[in-house]
Amino acid sequence: MIETTDHGAVGTCLSLTLFGGFHVRQLEPATDVTIGAKKGRALLAYLALRPTQVHPRDKLATLLWGDKRQECARQSLRQTLCDLRATLPPAAAAVLRVDADNIGLDATRVVVDVVEFQRLAAGKSIESLERAGALYQGELLEGIPVDEPLFEEWLRLERDRALETALSVFAKLLARQREAGLIEDAILSGLRLLEIDPLQEVVHRTLIRLYLSQGRVSAARRQYEHCAQMLRREFGEKPQAETTALIDALGPGRTFE
Repeated sequence: MIETTDHGAVGTCLSLTLFGGFHVRQLEPATDVTIGAKKGRALLAYLALRPTQVHPRDKLATLLWGDKRQECARQSLRQTLCDLRATLPPAAAAVLRVDADNIGLDATRVVVDVVEFQRLAAGKSIESLERAGALYQGELLEGIPVDEPLFEEWLRLERDRALETALSVFAKLLARQREAGLIEDAILSGLRLLEIDPLQEVVHRTLIRLYLSQGRVSAARRQYEHCAQMLRREFGEKPQAETTALIDALGPGRTFE
């Protein structure tokens, strides 16, 4: 469950976790909500990523039922909305805002991990960046296929946007923690960054330096070997001279561990 924040705790009744899959939870009383229909999940996720916006029915119908005639697509949208209302607990169903032309969510009553992530990622403090990093628990809507070209294109762009933000968050966090002398925290941030993009040699190099600053020569050597293997497998290249020099300066077999 997402940790509610100052601006979202009062009146919030529904929590959506979209990183690493799709999870819906009513907050009071605490109850997991299962939405079986994939189009229902897709619709709720699409609305949740921009909870302050309303969307024309025709746009949503085309997004999720692009292969149908417009009237049939609108009917499918109406049925999906009815199913969502029936699936959500009564208090949680009130987050849906529906009229004859538009559909949206009551942003004051829903908290969404992706929205919180983007808000926290814009912060400058280590605490804000750490909280943002903790929310990034995998690819957006991971394992939630919809098989609609327009929706899949939208999802691809949103995934790319979230990925770039996550890379920025961990890169900034690594730099801030290192500057603050929080070496162990910086190492963890560097490792998280490499989980997302293992080919960032500059991050491998930073980790090597952090390990060496702790006297952990064996760990530095392992990090170098991991870097070298990744580069060789993906590009057929060796690490840059700046990276290799860090290990060469140690001499053969020297260890403090």
